[in-house]
Amino acid sequence: MPKSQSVSCVETGSSSRRRLSGAEAIVIIVIVTVAAVLAAVAGMTVPVVLQVLAGAGLTAVLVVGLVTGAPVRGLRAALHALLGPAA
Repeated sequence: MPKSQSVSCVETGSSSRRRLSGAEAIVIIVIVTVAAVLAAVAGMTVPVVLQVLAGAGLTAVLVVGLVTGAPVRGLRAALHALLGPAA
């Protein structure tokens, strides 16, 4: 029986899983907390809360990327997604 070909990322055997850093975990906790407060206290609808979450998520990507020294190309793509026209 012929050996099946595998994807190159699987061949290395290295794991891509890693734990969140403290900054990343704090950003996620703040985003979830703000969404819960907006939905419960401010009475915002689910689509509006999702829009706020999307904006906060993209902002978090930029902030964490700047803090951790992510490549400029990735930050430029995130900035373009953040400031680009809404779909």
